Amino acid sequence: MKKSRYAVTAAAAIWMVIGLGMTAQAKSAYRLEIENQYDSQGVSRDDNDKNKVHPLEPDVYVSEEDSDAIEMLSDVSWSKSPENWTAGNDVTGTVYLGSSTGLTKSSLEIKVVNGRNDAQITSVKKYTGSDYEADSGYVYTVKFTYQAAAQLDSTTWAGWDSDNPSVATWNSVKFANTYRVVLYDDQGSVVSQIVEGATSYDFSPFMTKSGTAYYFEVAAIARNGNQQDYLEDGEPVSSLSSQSNDPGITDGTWGDYQQGRRFTYHDGTVAAGKWERIMSKWYYFSPEGYAVTGWNELDGKWYYMYQDGSMAAGTTTPDGYQVGGDGAWVQ
Repeated sequence: MKKSRYAVTAAAAIWMVIGLGMTAQAKSAYRLEIENQYDSQGVSRDDNDKNKVHPLEPDVYVSEEDSDAIEMLSDVSWSKSPENWTAGNDVTGTVYLGSSTGLTKSSLEIKVVNGRNDAQITSVKKYTGSDYEADSGYVYTVKFTYQAAAQLDSTTWAGWDSDNPSVATWNSVKFANTYRVVLYDDQGSVVSQIVEGATSYDFSPFMTKSGTAYYFEVAAIARNGNQQDYLEDGEPVSSLSSQSNDPGITDGTWGDYQQGRRFTYHDGTVAAGKWERIMSKWYYFSPEGYAVTGWNELDGKWYYMYQDGSMAAGTTTPDGYQVGGDGAWVQ
């Protein structure tokens, strides 16, 4: 019986050791994380390079769950300046880590947390210099490759064909061959289409409600082979509304700025210093190119413009004054 008890005790000890071994091996790898940064505001552009898809330097950090075991002792130094990166190409990063446990290439991984682009650890070596010092343990020189990622640009213009107000058109986006175009009415989304190899789409089969205002949004999307690995979709751009019975300009784009609203024609110029009828509404634009608002004296008559710049006509203004069908104040 004693032999039996010893056998049971020994077996339990063996299983305990195995269990501890499994626990120790459960943490087989520590992780660095990379967060792509996207140039959605064009901050990295210059006047000579307006259409380039610009990669930005990503954020690199130790994963939260490993922050007690690993510390970053330096910023990442890159093999090439980020200003010279090309989306889809690999660059090499070097960073110094302190660790209370031994680090090896097989025990350290790196992962992009907000994209499909690739990153790989290429070497982990114990550091023997004196520039970096860890709070505990050793210092390691870590090298990794990173596939530079970027976001497709937004179109510079989206509007309706002046000859056919049911045909959506937009300017092309560099490196983009495919676009997602979504038609909306006053109830919400009507239909979404993927357009390849073109910068227009005829929505007439879907614009069936008489007197309903329609508009569309268009965004460049990455659909060309491995572009999907390193290019993020562009931000959507909205058109003006369009109605089949609405006269006026249809092929232009509104933009909101700190100074006010601007209207850009298809050719890239802006309305300035004049009246303009856009989608059946009248607007007056200052010499600087911004739609005026509130009360304005123009050519000896007073007109009231709402916050969006459109002229009040045949109604009572918010401050209680009557304006005629031509928009002029009825005195």
